[in-house]
Amino acid sequence: MLEVRDLVTSFDTDAGRLRAVDGVSFSVRRGQTLGIVGESGCGKSVSALSIMRLLPQPMGHIDSGQILFDGRDLTKIAPDEMRQIRGGRIGMIFQEPMTALNPVHTIGKQLSEVFLLHRTKDQAEAWKRSTEMLRKVGIPAPDVRMTEYPHQLSGGMRQRVVIAMALACEPSVVIADEPTTALDVTIQAQILELMQSLQRDMGLAIVLITHDLGVIAETCNEVVVMYAGRVAESGPVNDIFDHPSHPYTRGLLDSIPLLENKRKSRLNVIEGMVPGLQDLPVGCRFQNRCPYRIEKCATQPPLEEVSPGHHAACWRWRELPSRLAPDLTMAPFPRAGQ
Repeated sequence: MLEVRDLVTSFDTDAGRLRAVDGVSFSVRRGQTLGIVGESGCGKSVSALSIMRLLPQPMGHIDSGQILFDGRDLTKIAPDEMRQIRGGRIGMIFQEPMTALNPVHTIGKQLSEVFLLHRTKDQAEAWKRSTEMLRKVGIPAPDVRMTEYPHQLSGGMRQRVVIAMALACEPSVVIADEPTTALDVTIQAQILELMQSLQRDMGLAIVLITHDLGVIAETCNEVVVMYAGRVAESGPVNDIFDHPSHPYTRGLLDSIPLLENKRKSRLNVIEGMVPGLQDLPVGCRFQNRCPYRIEKCATQPPLEEVSPGHHAACWRWRELPSRLAPDLTMAPFPRAGQ
């Protein structure tokens, strides 16, 4: 349904033009979920905004690459046509529902606008379909909620409204940018279950951006691990968790708290921070934090195939042990498909 090829996105700043996304490629098929994971500042949300052509203007630019949706390159179509695709055929669930919703308009007015822009010009029909959409995403008393304002709803309710807006026109692809970050674990589980249920009913292709590896393991079929604007590793979710082949992926997995930690030791951390766009190291961008660094890391490693469909950008992936720790599979969450 959606394929991104060698995407390069940059921003004009006082320090010059800086690349936030540098040669990123991935794809997602109908009915499948692709997870994009990484620390803050790795380029996950910028990749999503590039797909939707929602980069801040005039400083944001898609410099090169292709974004193919149903075989058409979204980087080359006219703005008017992109507005029909955005919200109509590709939906987006934004990270923070309180800022995604307009505080001075009712829920009904904001949700009806989606139908009025893409499906009908009849106000009554738009209102009726909006009410039904709230019911579909599990909001009780949808007739009442339609007349309320965002501040009158709980965080979980607001997130359901944002999901309803993204799915209102039955899109083929939904991009979910950290849809559960601000929610407690109970509401998070409900939102994820809702998204999976709607995916089964509508055949959606979902691109899920998150920090949470537990969410990735539970919901995704494929994973892309990003670091400093580049893809560090990608592949099927079970391959990534069972055979992590990039030191950054290993570091993320090693930071997962386990229920059965007999050593009572402190959690492992990845020392240091993601470098700023002005301070990117030459070669492998993870080298300044990598415990496996060698002299060759001063040159950028290619994204090599570790196993069918599994790729990693590390010079030493062949030398690393196949598992990070013997008890890695004891992580307290189910695997996709189980």
